[in-house]
Amino acid sequence: MEPGDMLVESRMERKKRETRQKIIKVAMDLFQKQGFYDTTMEQIAEVADIARKTLYNHFPVKEAIVDEYVRGVSKEFAQEIIDSVKNLPDTKARLLAALDKAYAWVEINPEITGICLGYRFKNMCHGSAYNEGETGTQRIMAEIIRYGQETGEIRRDISIKLLVLQLDILRGTVVMGWLGDKSKYKLRKEIAKIVDLFIYGAVDRQESQAKAGGAITEE
Repeated sequence: MEPGDMLVESRMERKKRETRQKIIKVAMDLFQKQGFYDTTMEQIAEVADIARKTLYNHFPVKEAIVDEYVRGVSKEFAQEIIDSVKNLPDTKARLLAALDKAYAWVEINPEITGICLGYRFKNMCHGSAYNEGETGTQRIMAEIIRYGQETGEIRRDISIKLLVLQLDILRGTVVMGWLGDKSKYKLRKEIAKIVDLFIYGAVDRQESQAKAGGAITEE
């Protein structure tokens, strides 16, 4: 490949990125002004001043635009959250603080979150090739778990990827339940229970401690 070819390729990639960013901004503005379901792909293309074919080349459906927007938001605050929790005393405290901050945003943006999660679950259930890379929240959890393994708090015989997946399944179930009926429970309090379950398992620690104390007394 000639140097000139590399320059042309770089310009093409930059233009592609700028077009995607423009589409996301225009679409999110329209969703906010007139609602997600009242906005069409044709309107997005018209306001963004691009051909409909160009829009569909970047995003097949409106939900894909929302998904990329949410991914961008989560990646923006990922490093900030990681830096803010790394000095906390243990893995549980780090996960609690990190996820509390992440889900504070979710509580403020339930509709966007629901659209995004629905799109992801739909793709997974249909067996579609859906690999958009690590989300910001997944990166946060992976970093916290990695540090926990390094310090000996978290078992090392299970991969970080699998541990993050387990947390993903648990927190995804909680969020979808909350989105279906926000009166059922406080989202961040339920997420805190999920962290406790992840760290300690399903054993009732108070009951176990009481039994252990009783056994010592009998001896």
